[in-house]
Amino acid sequence: MGISQDYKIKIKINAFKCLRCGHKWIPRVELSQLEGELKEKPRICPSCKSAYWDLEKKNKDKEVKK
Repeated sequence: MGISQDYKIKIKINAFKCLRCGHKWIPRVELSQLEGELKEKPRICPSCKSAYWDLEKKNKDKEVKK
């Protein structure tokens, strides 16, 4: 007999992605806020600590001069 997989569920929640380093995270807020709109966005990326995590770098492909 097959094993029932009723214990698996899919949940859609709000999360963030840093446009600088690519890190993805779920903010530490109340569960009700994760399902709807969040009251405020995070100040910094928890991985790279950039305050500009929501803005892409302007000079991505700029060469490093020696």
